[in-house]
Amino acid sequence: MTAVTEQTLEKRIRDAETDVAREFDSLDRGFVRAEFDRVTRDLLREARVTDFVPVLARRHVREILRSLPSPAPGPLIH
Repeated sequence: MTAVTEQTLEKRIRDAETDVAREFDSLDRGFVRAEFDRVTRDLLREARVTDFVPVLARRHVREILRSLPSPAPGPLIH
C-alpha cells in the first residue's frame, strides 16, 4: 500500500471512529476507541479492498455498542 493510500485509509478510519463516538457520546471514549480498533484490525486482517474497512468497522462497532446495557462498562481487558 502506498503512503498516500495508507494516510487516506487512516483518515477514513479515524473519521468513522469519530462518527461512532459522537453517536454514542454517553459511552466512554476510550472504550469506543478500543472497540473500534479491535474491529478494524479484525477486518483489515481479512480485507482485500481497504476502502470498505472504515464503513464495515463503523457498522460493526455501532451494532456492538447498541447491544450494550447502559451505562457501558469500562475498557475491555484482553
